[in-house]
Parts: sequence; structure tokens; C-alpha cells
Amino acid sequence: MNVSPVNFKVLAHVLEVEGFDSAHALRSCGITLADELDDAGPWLPAGLLDRSMAAAIEVTGDACFGLVAGKSAGLMRYPVFTPLALAAPNLRQVLEDIWHFAPLVVERSEVELVERPGMAQILVRPVVENGCSGNFRTELVAASAVHMLRFARGSRIDHFEVDLPYACPPGQEPRYAATLGPHIRFGQARCVVRFDPRLLDARLQTDDPVAYATARTVAESALAAHEAGTDVGERVRRWLLTALPRQPSMRETAERFRMSERSLRRQLCVLGVTHADLAQQSCRMEAERLLAERGLPIKQVADRLGFSSVTSFHRAFRRWTRMTPVEWRAARLN
Repeated sequence: MNVSPVNFKVLAHVLEVEGFDSAHALRSCGITLADELDDAGPWLPAGLLDRSMAAAIEVTGDACFGLVAGKSAGLMRYPVFTPLALAAPNLRQVLEDIWHFAPLVVERSEVELVERPGMAQILVRPVVENGCSGNFRTELVAASAVHMLRFARGSRIDHFEVDLPYACPPGQEPRYAATLGPHIRFGQARCVVRFDPRLLDARLQTDDPVAYATARTVAESALAAHEAGTDVGERVRRWLLTALPRQPSMRETAERFRMSERSLRRQLCVLGVTHADLAQQSCRMEAERLLAERGLPIKQVADRLGFSSVTSFHRAFRRWTRMTPVEWRAARLN
């Protein structure tokens, strides 16, 4: 997985805003100055972002720096998202924009809105998931989500719950409660932020229709330019990858790309693939990415991909690769 250079510039700016020197974090991944990075330049491996986040923790001496970064004004350096979020009519639109324009900075959105009767959830799937850097990125995204909820409510009152997929660092409970609210459950399967769905459509104080329309036009132009050289098959594959563990239907995918099912089927046929083929490819790509994380148990990989059991995941993975997940991991990583 690759990420836009913008992510490195934002991390550097967060460090500077919070009173730390960003040079070490950048040098750790071979970058001399943040200003040398071109927003529209070649994307860089997510492994470099992992390294730079680990360096940020080292520079700050704070294993929980993600909690600070998630509320930092430095995040406003994201060029497309900030104007949209500041002028959007409601939280629902903010989350939809993050999902829609995510391909400008990462290959898949790190947040997904899921609505259920009487409850809304933000599922957090950071681009780096394991180790101290994974915790950093998880906390950054989760803290940003909680900050948005508080802003939408117009109050500091905590009416939401947060699940985190790791244990609380010793002695850090007060910091997590201060940032994410008092209702936190550690050691869960994934990071989830649950909240009252009425917040989604409450009008934001900064709602500005004219400014939002302008920001949306700029963002759509940037996305169109970014996708200009990408065929519809690759775009669908990225969308299906983002949606995992859900498996969107052909109809949902067609609606996502503002075309009819017939048109989508015809365009994929020209490329020699089907919607089902791309769904399987996406699932395999994500499975291999997760298996490359040495510390991630096979059961957890199966859960994150939406399989009902480890056995069903084994069967599918053997069908894709003619190897079991354990054999694949041993062959690729040893």
C-alpha cells in the first residue's frame, strides 16, 4: 500500500505545531525537508509512514502522542479535506466527503460510517495497524472522529463510546478518558466510535453553502485529475477494498460511480473482469497485506475480512494461492 506525500507533510506540521522538531521523523524515512515534498508527486510506501510515526513517538517521548495529534491544528494542513469540513452542512456530509475523497491521500478510507437502528458507528481502519505506529494512527483517527462529534454537538458532553483494539498503557487511563471520553473499552476486535445518529444531520455551526460548493468543486477536480489515468476496474477494486469486510453489491458499486449497473457491467466486460472477480481480488489483496503483519493472529485476519470462521478463510485463501495462510506467511516473510 502507498500513501500520498501529503501525509508526511501533515505529520511534520503536527509535530511543529505541538512544539517538537520534525526533522528526525522525516529523516527516518529519507526526507530532508517537508517542503521538498510535492503534494502531487509520487506516492510513497506506507512502510515509510509507519517509520515516520514511530520516529514521531521517539521525538516526543510520548507513546500516546496519537491522542495529541488527533486534536492538533496541524491536521488542518490536509489541503482538500479542511475546506470541505469547515463549510459542510452536517457531520454526515463530512464523513461522506472523507470517504469519497480519501483516494487523494490514501488508497482506502480510514473511516467508514455504519448506521444501525438507534446507533451510528465510525469504523476506524488505519493504514498502519500494528505495533506502536498502529496504535498512534488508530488514536489519531479516533481522536479526530471524537473531535468531530463534539463539534457537531456543540458541547463537551460525552455521549459516545469508543472501542480500541489494544490494552490501555499503564497509568494512561486519564489521558484516554480526557480525549476519547469516559466510555472506552480496550482489547476489542477493532476500533469503533459509537454515537447518537441524530448528530449526523444536525446543522453545523460553520455551515456555509457557498464556501462548501466552492470547496467541493475543487475537490472533485482534484479527484478527477487523480483518477484520469485509472481505468474503471482499478477504481472499483479500490472501492471494494475500502468497503471490506462488507461486500457491496453490483448495484451499490454502480451507484457509487454514478452509472447504471448495465454500464458498469459493460465496462468491466471490456476489461475482461466481473464485479465478483474484483471483489475476490480485493479480499485476497487485503488478506495478504494483513498476513504480512507478523504479529496479527490468523483468526484476527479472518475476522477483519468478514469470514465466519478461520476454516472458511483457510479454504478461500488456499483457493486463491494454493497455500494456507500459515504457509504463505512462512514463504513470504522467512
